[in-house]
Amino acid sequence: MAARSELRKEAYQYVLQILGSLSESSDSSDWSQCIPLEDLRLIKEGLADPSLTLVSLLKDMVKDSSAIDAHLVIPFEKFTPDN
Repeated sequence: MAARSELRKEAYQYVLQILGSLSESSDSSDWSQCIPLEDLRLIKEGLADPSLTLVSLLKDMVKDSSAIDAHLVIPFEKFTPDN
């Protein structure tokens, strides 16, 4: 089983992939003002799970919310809050 901090870093890479795939001309470019940068920093450093706010924003940006769940929600469900 991967360490929680490694899963967080993988989640960060996935978020970067999503954000990089968005078209500059799309309506989602307005979301750049709403992305919680502190949340991104924390998952990049492996210090926090993806926040509900970040997950919700990304789900609003992309069509396939099941992929978001698979990368940013489900991997963290197996952990208890204290580990």
